[in-house]
Amino acid sequence: MRDNSQPPPLVLGATIGSIALVILVWNMPDSWRMRLPYSDRDEFYIGFTFLPMVALIVSAVIAKLREAKKAETWSQTTARIVVSRVEAKHHQFPGSETTVTNVPVVEYEFTVNGQKWRGNRISIGEDAGGANLEATLARYKTGTTVTVYYDPKHPTDCVLERDVPKGFGPGCAAIALFFIGGAAAIYYLTTNASHLLANAAPNADAPVTIFAACFGLVMLLAFFGVRHMMKQATNWPYVSGKIEISTTESHRDTDNGPARIYYTPVVEYSYTFNGNRYRSRRINLSSTTSGSKAWAEKVAARYPKGRDVEVHYDPTNPSNAALENPTGMSWLILAVAAACFGIAIYTSGVFK
Repeated sequence: MRDNSQPPPLVLGATIGSIALVILVWNMPDSWRMRLPYSDRDEFYIGFTFLPMVALIVSAVIAKLREAKKAETWSQTTARIVVSRVEAKHHQFPGSETTVTNVPVVEYEFTVNGQKWRGNRISIGEDAGGANLEATLARYKTGTTVTVYYDPKHPTDCVLERDVPKGFGPGCAAIALFFIGGAAAIYYLTTNASHLLANAAPNADAPVTIFAACFGLVMLLAFFGVRHMMKQATNWPYVSGKIEISTTESHRDTDNGPARIYYTPVVEYSYTFNGNRYRSRRINLSSTTSGSKAWAEKVAARYPKGRDVEVHYDPTNPSNAALENPTGMSWLILAVAAACFGIAIYTSGVFK
């Protein structure tokens, strides 16, 4: 069976290459860098800041389109679903807590020229679970006979769905517009906006005022988003679950000065929905926080291993679940937004 855990070579190469290029340009002597086109303009530095993200997105799109084009010439036959279940995958980025993602695992068997082959890839677009997880498993139940598309030269390279996923084009366009809009906003805020504010308010500390106002706006939007999410979550149904892991996890933070050790409570629980067993580590609907070891141990102690618990889940996406619904978190975000707006007003010089 094909291993889908690794990114395509094109994506990996483009991402690593773009990061290496950014590091090279950033560390080359000024006299060399100034010979590059547009190196004396702000657009040059903004473009290089976004280059790795753009390279990742563009290369991923190209890789998927190439795979879909190649799959158009593949042969097809019938296959039988032999495994259809939910699998919890754990992943940890350096310096952050371990996350748990529930993904559909579908394995199927088919015969080519008298030889049996086994595959586990669902589609060209890769099915990462989420809100579509239940629909995927319902479509490919164990024992179901389905059509499989395979490369005649390498039958292990096979999929159940070879068309480009619906919404792929609009989704890529939305991502592109997001990054283009972000780059344009950063460019405007770091150039024209500062000059306009300085002319309108000579006593203003323009960079601080603009940053505080923009960050306050982001936090205000986050406040409304969190409030909406929590309002919906109050009506979520719940099922019985069991605590599988109750411990703490340490993280080393070296971003600001000397390395510091932070601790996160790790409470992993399992629950069943529609016959499928899920796992999650979300204690509440707010973002995971870290602190002292004593604090993390105190939180984890509330949920000892083996304890039965009530798991509240999103009926439209059962993999989205939590044990608690913190009602005070949104007001903290609003307080941060208000503080940012206060700083923006103070540094604008209106009181001078």
